[in-house]
Amino acid sequence: MRPAAAADPFAYFVQAGAFRTPEDADAQRARLSLMGVEARVSEREQAGRTVYRVRVGPFQNKDAADRVKQRLDGDGFDAALVRVQK
Repeated sequence: MRPAAAADPFAYFVQAGAFRTPEDADAQRARLSLMGVEARVSEREQAGRTVYRVRVGPFQNKDAADRVKQRLDGDGFDAALVRVQK
């Protein structure tokens, strides 16, 4: 186990969906908002298509992101942990 003082080179997000339309992504973001979870929609080009990702975060450590992912999983969301190099 790493010492707590060691800097984590990653930022963590919980992705609560990826959608083909911004309307679907906004609807998912709104569902999260009703639960008190603040999420953002971001666009990403993937295989020649635009995908609208709904993500919560960034979290500074994996434990914090895992807690949110577990909560979303328990509420029926298909959540995924995403890590991004800082």
